[in-house]
Amino acid sequence: MILGATLGVLVALAIVAHFGLGSSWLINVALAKLTLIAAGGLMGGGAVAIRLDNRERSKQLPDKTDQNSTDAG
Repeated sequence: MILGATLGVLVALAIVAHFGLGSSWLINVALAKLTLIAAGGLMGGGAVAIRLDNRERSKQLPDKTDQNSTDAG
């Protein structure tokens, strides 16, 4: 997610600074759009990876009902 956010910020700064590759404006706009789409994909992929990791960790945690039954016995 951090990589996607960083990439998006860098593209935004390049747009504001009118930084181009020396080719036509149409190519620069297309590259900027593709880069922002890639940044969104990286952020989405990172969010899915974090969600899956949290799901696995929650399966490993003991339940509260198990602790109550062992304390009473």
